Amino acid sequence: MIRRVTPWPVEPPLQLWNCPLRASGLPPLPNEGRDGLTDEIRSYRDGIEVYHVNYRVQRNSGGVEVFDSTQRGFYDENGDFHWTSVRLQDTPSWVRSRAGFQGGEHTGTRRGIAMRTTDYSGQISEVIWETY
Repeated sequence: MIRRVTPWPVEPPLQLWNCPLRASGLPPLPNEGRDGLTDEIRSYRDGIEVYHVNYRVQRNSGGVEVFDSTQRGFYDENGDFHWTSVRLQDTPSWVRSRAGFQGGEHTGTRRGIAMRTTDYSGQISEVIWETY
C-alpha cells in the first residue's frame, strides 16, 4: 500500500478490482454488494484515510504567500477512488501533527503522504507519514 501512494503519482491504496484471487466471469458471492465486495471487505476499503500534503509558505517583499494543494483521497460508494482538494488547516489533527503544521504563517514546505487504516474490529492502525 505504501508503494502505491508514494511518491508520485499518488495512486489509490487498494486495487480491489485487480485481486489475483478473483477471476473475471465468476458469479458474485451471495453477500456481495453492487460494487462486488462483501460488507467486511468494504469496511476495510472505507476505513482507509489518505492525504496528499503539498503545502508551502514563503515570505517575500509583498508579504506572505501560501501555496496549498493538499488533497484527500477516498473511495465512493461504488468503490471508485477520488481525490478532492482540502486545505491543510482543515485536515484532521492526526494529519496536521504528522505534517508538523502549527497553523499561522510559519515559512517552510511540508510534502508527504499521511495515511491510516481501520481494521475489522474498528481499531485504527498507526498513522503513516512518508515525506518525499
